[in-house]
This record gives sequence, C-alpha cells and structure tokens, in this order.
Amino acid sequence: MSKITVLSEDLINKIAAGEVIERPASVVKELVENALDAHASRITIEIKDCGKELIVIRDNGEGMEEEDARRSILRHATSKIRDDTDLFSIHTLGFRGEALASIAAVSQFSLTTKTAQQSEAFTLRLDGGKQVHSGFAVVETGTTVEVKNLFYNTPARKKFLKGDPVELRHIIDVVMYYALAHPAVAFRLTHDNRELLHAPLASDLKSRIASVYGVAIAKDLLEINHQEEGLNIFGYITTPYNVRNDKNQQALFVNGRWVKNEDVSQAVYDAYHSLLFVNKHPIFVLQLTIDPGKIDVNVHPTKSFIKFEQKEHVGRAILTAVKEALRWNNLIPLIDVKVEQQRLAEQPQQNREGKTEQNQVSGQFEGKYPFEPTLQTVFSAADTIVGSSPPEFSSETSFEAQVNTDHSTPTVLEQQEWISTATLPALKLLGQIHKTFFIAETEGGLFFIDQHAAHERVLYEKYMQQLLNKRNAVQRLLQPEILEFSAGELVVLTQFQGVLEQLGFTLELFGSNAYKITTIPSFLGRVQPKEMLFDLIAHLREGKNKASEFQETIITRMACRSAVMAGEELTSGQMEGILQQLAETEMPFTCPHGRPTMIKTTAEELEKKFRRK
Repeated sequence: MSKITVLSEDLINKIAAGEVIERPASVVKELVENALDAHASRITIEIKDCGKELIVIRDNGEGMEEEDARRSILRHATSKIRDDTDLFSIHTLGFRGEALASIAAVSQFSLTTKTAQQSEAFTLRLDGGKQVHSGFAVVETGTTVEVKNLFYNTPARKKFLKGDPVELRHIIDVVMYYALAHPAVAFRLTHDNRELLHAPLASDLKSRIASVYGVAIAKDLLEINHQEEGLNIFGYITTPYNVRNDKNQQALFVNGRWVKNEDVSQAVYDAYHSLLFVNKHPIFVLQLTIDPGKIDVNVHPTKSFIKFEQKEHVGRAILTAVKEALRWNNLIPLIDVKVEQQRLAEQPQQNREGKTEQNQVSGQFEGKYPFEPTLQTVFSAADTIVGSSPPEFSSETSFEAQVNTDHSTPTVLEQQEWISTATLPALKLLGQIHKTFFIAETEGGLFFIDQHAAHERVLYEKYMQQLLNKRNAVQRLLQPEILEFSAGELVVLTQFQGVLEQLGFTLELFGSNAYKITTIPSFLGRVQPKEMLFDLIAHLREGKNKASEFQETIITRMACRSAVMAGEELTSGQMEGILQQLAETEMPFTCPHGRPTMIKTTAEELEKKFRRK
C-alpha cells in the first residue's frame, strides 16, 4: 500500500495559511497591501480584541467584478503576475495569490467589492475556506474584507499567539509603516471603537512622519536625497542626540514595500558610527527606489525580507547618503534654558547630583553596533562624499605636545582672539568652569564645550588615522613590563595578539602564563600599558566584540583613557589647542561614545531669562 497521499485542498490551504498568516497583524498586512495595489486613497482598519475577534478593512480602491472576486479566494489566483518572467519585475505589493485563500481558511471570512462601473456590489462569505453565501449589496466603490474569529478552526495556532498588547503592537506597526510609505493615502486604525492612529492625506513624507511619530521628531529630522545609477534614496534620519532605546522607529521601504534588510540597517549604523551613544538607535525613514529586476522579494512567505542583487552597491550608497546628511548639517544641540530648568526642577535631587567623569564614561564602551566596521570604512567613505582627506596629525605623543603648553592658568581669558574654523562657527574662548567645561562666545550665543569629550574625539580620529595609514609610532620601554594572565585572559590575548602588535604593543611569551611587553604605542602618553592591556582583555572576555570590531574598540578606549578628564585645570593654550584640533576632525560634534562635545544657548534665550524680552 502506498505511503504517499495527495493532501486535500482544505489541508493545503491551512498549511499555506500557517506560512503566510502568523498572527492578526499578518492579516492586516496582506489586506492593506491589496488595498494599496488597488490604488486606494483611503484605508480604514477596524479591529476588535486585538484582531482575534474581528478585523475589518475598507478601501476606496478599484474594486472587483463578480468573476474576479470569486477567483480571488482561490490559491495562486492573482492579477499581479502571468508567468515566471513577471517574478523578476514585480511592481505590486502582492503577487502570489495566496493571501485571501490563506486568511479564509482559518477564519469566518467575507468579501464585499464594487467597481466604479457597477451599480451594485458583489458579496461573498466563507467559513473555514468553504463558501456559505454569495449575493449582491449596495455599497460605495471599493472593497471591504471582514475577518471574524481568526484561527477558530486551528486552536493550536491561536494558543501560541502572544499577549494582547504584543499582538496589538504588531498591528499598529503594520499600519504605521504603510502610512509612512504612502503619504498620499489616508489611514485610520481603530481598536474596540477607539482610534489608535489617524494619518490624513499628506503632501509629503515629512508631514506624514509628523502625523505618525509626532511633530517634535519631525522637526529634528535631516533629509536624505541621494541618486546613483539605478538607485534613488530618499527619506529622513534623526540627529545623534534624538535617538531611541529601541529600533521601533526605523522604517525601510523598497519600491513602496515595507521590508527588513540587515545590509541596509548595518549601512545606516555604519554611517552614524561613533556619533551614537552606547545602546542608542537612530530614527530613520528611508525609501529606496530600485529596478525590480535587481531585487528578490520572493524569499519569504510574508514578503517582509528581500535580497539585493548588488547588496554591496546598495550598502555603499546608503552609507554615503546618511553620512552626507550628517556631515552637512549642524549637529550642535541647542539648549532651551526654560525647558532645562523645568526638567531639572522635576528631577529628584539625588538624580541631579553631578556624576564624575569616571561614572559618565566609565571605560565600559560596549561597541554594540549591528555591523562590522573596518578602518577603511570609517574614513574612506567620508572622503568619497566630500572629496577631502582626514586631517594630518603630528606624531608627538603626550597631551602637552598635542596642545600649546602655556603654563599660565587663568580662569577667565582676556583679549582672546576669535578662533575661525571650517567645521565649527567662529569662537572666542572665554575660559574654563568647574575644571570640566570651556565657555566660548559665538555669534548670537554661547558654546559650552565638554573638555573630555572634545579631546577624546580629537584623539580618536588621530589614532584611527595613524592605524589606517599604518604609521603609528611606538616607544620602547626602558624597563619591560612582565604581565601574568589567567587561562581565560591568555585565550583572549592569543586571539587578538596580531592586532595588538599592529597597534604598537610588542608582546613576547615569558613563561607559561606570562608575557613581556617591550614596546607600546607612543600615543598612549600617560596611560600605563599594564593598566590598558588588562582593561582591554577584561572587556573582550565578555565576548561583545568580533575580531573586526576590536580595532575600533581599542582605539575608542585608548582615546577615552588618554584624553584630559573632568577636574583637570587647563591653560589657555591647552584649551585653544583642543578647540583648534577639534575643528579639524571629521565629526566634531560627539565623542566616540556618542556624547555631545558641545552645546549652545542663544543670546535670545538668555535675554528672555533676564526678562529683557
């Protein structure tokens, strides 16, 4: 007797539904895509009990005639493609012809649709994929789909749904992302008769972002508009200071389709690079327009993931576009004195007490980028954008050699000259306060510069440039250091010994569990090599860095440990030297950890504070 049998159509439909319809949000996604493909300008989504009891989606699109409506619920029946060649030029969101059949197989399903040429609509109702009624109705042009009691006939799948808040959040995400992708379409989402999202028709993407994410976020966005052969990139990104703790406000659209793609995400993070604070994530809404023949959307049943034929080209274009936007915009945060005073007044006293620099930048740089940066990426990508080279740094090693060693230490400077730079506005240095910040006058306001963050940025770019050019100087120790390591530390040290030696550490095995250090990078300056090595190894033992990220991590930590700290009193020459060198860096607005190097308050704000206005 044969062991192989042909499955029934009912079972085939349920299996297909398992691939396409994972949760209520999957239903919403498929039906919204159908409405957009039908050129709807208004889409209304109504759900009850987080979509488990009811999902109703109404649109004013083209609608269908009776014959097409009957065929639409059959598996692999579609108007989007005709043969296999169409798979390489897909211009619609749907194309497989599985969505309606899959939804109908696991719910009580009804479809009502009408074209502009018809006088009455056609309606069709199914129960678990089986037709129970068909007829005519009087409705406006467009299509309405009702999905009741989702997964009622597949209780195991219903059992494995997440909690109500999670399922509702997934539905909101679908509607929100497609609202962002299509500003010319009005969206409205209600849950249990309560409006959750209303996005009216918008004239442009930024207006739609304001209605979805809020006006405050929209005002802070930087525009991206980049064209290359066969690829257009348009959208908005946020400044490094208005970032989030999660990735929920990151949207990528390719030819109008909301998708996820790690290559693109990595390129965005790579462009921000050291501008982001640890564990912070930028907001971005990016629209890519590319030849459909250059992408494959048929790699996942939900069509949420795509592949690029030339992913390296797309990644480089994204990196260039985002880096260009960050480079040519003013990233200096502006203080609103009134808002800051109110925020501090509401903050508990213990949280307002100043933290030491050791706490603020404890050296525990996580390096948590969802990409693998290389030294070439850090600088050469920026060079491509603006056609300039990274600044040349001197080979002198100590802090005193890097800045002017004027031994006078005035708190307030007199007859100070204006410092004119290319990347920063003209500044007149006024002095140092709390042995932590510089104050500088600029046209229309004041700058407050964090001395540690500013110097850290200078050293970071200097060390990276030296390493990139393989010309980092080394110094031989008069007395070699003998360091003993544990077994776990030895494993880490062996793994990264080659990179350490490239940086300038010469390590010689000295017994079974000890190494002798004979040379160190000259740019370590006043940092003790023993302390630095143990610090790095302890960090790497946590397994948070891949080999390709190690160079980035070690340079960041060296810059942090070598920079002047909060609490150090500096001379006027030293402060001037830091500012001059900061102005020559590629990204002077943040330290490598993503903290701002400077903030500004306007003269107008001060005049308001003193009631002059």
